[in-house]
Amino acid sequence: MKTRRRKNPAPGYVTAIIVAGGRGTRLGMDLPKPLVPLGRRPLVAWTLETFERAPRVDRIVLVCGADWLDQARDLAAKYAPTKTYEVVAGGEERADSVRSGMTVLPEECTVVAVHDAARPFVPSKLIADCLEALRTHHGAVPGLPLADTLRRRDQNLSLGAADRARHVLTQTPQCFHREVLANALNRAFAEGFVGTDDASYVERLPVARVAVVEGHPDNFKITTPSDLERARLLLIRRHRPDIRVGEGYDAHRLVEGRPLILGGVTIPFDKGLLGHSDADVLCHAITDALLGAAGLGDLGKHFPDNDPQYRGISSLILLERIADLVRDHGFTINSVDTTLVLEQPRIAPHREAIIANLVRVLDLDPERISVKATTTEGMGFEGRGEGISARAVVVVGK
Repeated sequence: MKTRRRKNPAPGYVTAIIVAGGRGTRLGMDLPKPLVPLGRRPLVAWTLETFERAPRVDRIVLVCGADWLDQARDLAAKYAPTKTYEVVAGGEERADSVRSGMTVLPEECTVVAVHDAARPFVPSKLIADCLEALRTHHGAVPGLPLADTLRRRDQNLSLGAADRARHVLTQTPQCFHREVLANALNRAFAEGFVGTDDASYVERLPVARVAVVEGHPDNFKITTPSDLERARLLLIRRHRPDIRVGEGYDAHRLVEGRPLILGGVTIPFDKGLLGHSDADVLCHAITDALLGAAGLGDLGKHFPDNDPQYRGISSLILLERIADLVRDHGFTINSVDTTLVLEQPRIAPHREAIIANLVRVLDLDPERISVKATTTEGMGFEGRGEGISARAVVVVGK
């Protein structure tokens, strides 16, 4: 499988700072928490791999204990080989570790996502949602609504119930514009303030706005033995193969005065396909199949044919956007099989160019993409030369 390149970017160049300084005391183990075995690898390895695969993340900085720095470098090289930028030792407090990570960020970095290494099951979509919120906010944090009643207390005396609708359980990654987080940490350090999470530093800045996006139950922090057992059970469940198949179909009428575009390739012919976009039936069928496999609706839901912004747009662009959306929901695209149904023109001379376009927008190896063509021996609207149809089957995994 090809290495995923970053498309549909977040508002800036994103570096994830993975904070892996936990000692594992409450787990009852003698080794650092990030090195506690989970499955057949250390806990931190799962977290590194998650961010290595996250489409919106450009680089990773791992902050760990000074006593296992060399081991951390080996793990980062193995589980995040294309995105690891630096591995550094942290400090006594979480804020000290985050500050250590901030000092080695790539120069081009403009957005920081701070994440607990002890949260190995953060969904890619949650990372994307937090980063997307930065288009209108200084920071963003995931939060889960409270299921239980929240009470205030003074030692063992209840002082009444709090309004749980106004409270959330905060998770990570907590995402910020780089300069905002740097200013917040520097101010807190100068004033001796110690917060409980990264947002608590940013929220002390004048007019700072931190968004809360919906968190995920699987994004829990491993702190106690019961958390570790829950993680092991979740890992077993997740590693059962989740293979999904999507089917797509599209058809358009052939008319004079329009270019014939299939798979993003303009094919010489005396007619073209009529449609709101460029009417590329092949790309439309693949796009519809991807949406179906991921359970994300259909083409019309995402790109209405009465929306002027899509008039004449290249269907390759629409396909690329949906491929990114499918990956943001945690899926890997495994293969694409397509069939064009038409009497003429011949597709064979253009097949390689079509596949090259699909390779580019889907980030798949050529052998995972099939483009076939057939006729109906003169039957139906395709056989009469009235239009062209396309069918696609895609396989995705999670």
